[in-house]
Amino acid sequence: MKHVQVLGAGECGLPLARRLLDGGMPVTLVADRSAEAILSGSVTSTQVKFPYTLDLEAAAGLGHWRSTAPEIKGIRFNLVVERNAIAGWSGHFGRPAQSVDQRTVFARWITDFLAAGGDLQITDLSLEDVDRRAAEYDLTVVTRASRDLAACFPDDPAWTVPAAPQRQLSVLYLDGVQPEQDDLGTYVALPELGELVSYPGLTGQPGRERRCEMLLFAAKPGRELDVFSPLSTSVERLRQTKELLERYLPAAFADRYRDAELTDSGATLVGGVTPVMRQPIGTLPSGRLVLGGADIVCRMDPSGAQGANNAVHCGIHYGNTILDNPDGPYDRDWMHATAAPWLADIAHPAARWTTALLDPPPAMQRLMLTAALEVALADSFADTFARPANMSTFLAGAES
Repeated sequence: MKHVQVLGAGECGLPLARRLLDGGMPVTLVADRSAEAILSGSVTSTQVKFPYTLDLEAAAGLGHWRSTAPEIKGIRFNLVVERNAIAGWSGHFGRPAQSVDQRTVFARWITDFLAAGGDLQITDLSLEDVDRRAAEYDLTVVTRASRDLAACFPDDPAWTVPAAPQRQLSVLYLDGVQPEQDDLGTYVALPELGELVSYPGLTGQPGRERRCEMLLFAAKPGRELDVFSPLSTSVERLRQTKELLERYLPAAFADRYRDAELTDSGATLVGGVTPVMRQPIGTLPSGRLVLGGADIVCRMDPSGAQGANNAVHCGIHYGNTILDNPDGPYDRDWMHATAAPWLADIAHPAARWTTALLDPPPAMQRLMLTAALEVALADSFADTFARPANMSTFLAGAES
């Protein structure tokens, strides 16, 4: 039986490695941090996992928080101009979504992987290290990579993506926020400024998780919401957040955050995401081939809430495909055939949805103004987050 190496212990790498371990396939998982270091560090992103992703995790024995994480039953949308909500509606998912701090998730999954007898190696690898190690394994799957390693994966010529982040992002995990009514997440569009996304989740050490509110500012670069600096402290970011809420949001919304405090010293993150669309097969300097997954191949702005879902689907799909072909060979044709269904069914539709959400076409703009009068249309908008492949159906409904 072949031996697989998985680089990256995140939303893709951990489910992939665990799926292979449980299937009896020899697998080595390479991470840059231990579970303890992850828990003591800063938040890594925002994440909303939709029911199809939660189902995959549960089937793989990874859905530890299905009965404890708050349910996110849909989206409350508001279009806000000069602190006034000029349009608004609520759309419901077919089934609830959930969110759990990735620090909590990764720490638990790593601990479980080790308890199940998994081979975990904690190290930072240079490109030369990866190339040397790839010769020792029958297949290397790259789910996280340095700049040099990522450059081994050519751009996908079928896609044109921006060369810089479309939004400057600030993430805060908060205690003391008044819950939203009806267990809905909040999506606020601020024309010419950006967006604000907020929803409940779980944070904390595995076994001692607690509810919190996860807040994302997605600012158009250079505009009034773009005030957060990577050099600022978490306390400064909380202060700036409250000032922005008071200045740009209706009072009823801002009041929810009046008593907000950070969940912990690592509860903030500032930065931007440059979109990436790469081909899934990388060539190392030696000529050896490696298979790419998750953000290495398809990375998009987190405002569309697709990254974690893409990654989990990729990891489980790759794991199943490897187990279906335990003796290889894992050559270029096999890699292409393995990645193609994930790209066509999950990653590429999610990328198109995120692009449309950040720069809505006319049909979507009409939806945002009329969905308050059409419950089915509002629900269709909400459920497209869960199934981006249904975007064409949603847009057709917007035009009808």
